[in-house]
Amino acid sequence: MQLTDRQIVLAIEEILLTRGINTVMELFLNSLMGLERKEFLLVSNEETKTNKGNGYRFGSVFYKGSSFRLRIPRDRIGQFYPVILALLKNEEEDISNWAFELYGKGLTTRDISEIFQNIYGNSYSKSSISRISQSYKAELEDWRNRPLDKHYPVIMVDALHTRIRRDSTVQVEAVYVVMGLCEDKSRDILAIENIPTESSSGWKSLFGNLKSRGIESTNLIIADGLTGLEQVIAEVFPQAKFQKCVTHLKRNIVNKVRSSHKQEIADDLKEVFVTGDPSYTKEMALNRWDIFIKKWGKKYRYISNFKSRLEMTYYFTYLDYDSRVRSMIYTTNWIENLNKQFRKVLKIRNSMPSDESVLLLLSKVALDKTDRYLNHPIYNFKFDKNLFPDS
Repeated sequence: MQLTDRQIVLAIEEILLTRGINTVMELFLNSLMGLERKEFLLVSNEETKTNKGNGYRFGSVFYKGSSFRLRIPRDRIGQFYPVILALLKNEEEDISNWAFELYGKGLTTRDISEIFQNIYGNSYSKSSISRISQSYKAELEDWRNRPLDKHYPVIMVDALHTRIRRDSTVQVEAVYVVMGLCEDKSRDILAIENIPTESSSGWKSLFGNLKSRGIESTNLIIADGLTGLEQVIAEVFPQAKFQKCVTHLKRNIVNKVRSSHKQEIADDLKEVFVTGDPSYTKEMALNRWDIFIKKWGKKYRYISNFKSRLEMTYYFTYLDYDSRVRSMIYTTNWIENLNKQFRKVLKIRNSMPSDESVLLLLSKVALDKTDRYLNHPIYNFKFDKNLFPDS
C-alpha cells in the first residue's frame, strides 16, 4: 500500500502528538539505515552473490541533548556500517572534547556551563561540565608522570607564580616548568610541578623526579640565576654545564636604573652578550663585562655588586658552543614563551581553587603545544658537536 503525502503527514503528526519527536527521529533513522543496507547488499552481491542481511544490533547516539535508541542493521560478512552513524557522531564525546578545549583556553567551568546551556538548554549543568573536565585528570597525570628518555642534550628550567587556594587562604605559589631538547633535535615539555616556593631545594626535588622518570644525563642546563642552583646541578647532573639566563639578567639590570639610562645600558649589555660572532670568546666577553661594571657601577650600587668573575662565567657558558646555536641557549626564552600561554589562561581566574586544578589546566595547555614542539626539530643544532657529536 502506497500512502499519499497527506497521509504520511497525518501519520507523523499523530506520532508526534502521542509519542514525541524522539520516536519520529528513531523511526526515521532506523528506516534510513535499513534502506542503506538494502542498497549496500545490491552493490555487494553484484560480484560475490553471497552477502545478505544478518539482523540488527541495538545502539544509541546522543544528539542535541537527546538520546536515540537505534536498530543498526548488520550484514553476514560484517562489512556494512551505516553512513548516517558516521554523520551522527556521539555528541556526548564531542561535548566532552569541546568542554576541555574551552577549559584549556582559560574559561571556567561556570563559563562553559553557561555557554552549553545557551546552546542545549539545561542538558549540561556546571557540575556535569566539571565532571567532564575532571575525566581528563587521569590522562594528564599519566602524561606528567610518563617515562622520559635517558639523555637530553639541553634542559631548560623556569618557574612561574600564580595564586592558589589552600584551605581557606590564597597565596602566590611557584609552578616549576621543564623543557628538554631531544636527541632528534625536537623539543618536549618534560615536567610541570607545583612546589609552593621557588628555592634550590625545590629544584633539587624536581631534578630528582626527572631522574626517577628515566633521565640519566644532560649536556647543558639553562635556568634563571637562582642562588645555589649551580650546586644543585653539580650534585644531580655532575657532567652538565650550567647557563644562567642572560635575558633575566638584562631585565633585572635595566629595571633598576633611571629611565634616562635604560636604552644606553641595554645597548652596552648587547655588546657584552654577543651571540652570532664565531670569533667572540668567553675571555673577550668577561673583559667587556668588566668595562661595563666600571662604567655603570659608579652610578648604581646594584651594578657595582657584580664583581665575581666566577659567578659571571655561568652567564657566558653559551660561548662554549657553536655560534649558530648560541642565541637559543643563552636564555630560557623557549620556556618564557610557554609561560606566556600559561599566564594567559591563568589571568582569567583571580585564583586557582587548588594545586591540582593548576596542574590540570597547565598540563592541558602544554599538551596542546607538544605536537608542535615534537614535529618541528631545530636542525641548526646539528652544527654543534658538543651537543650532537654524531650529527
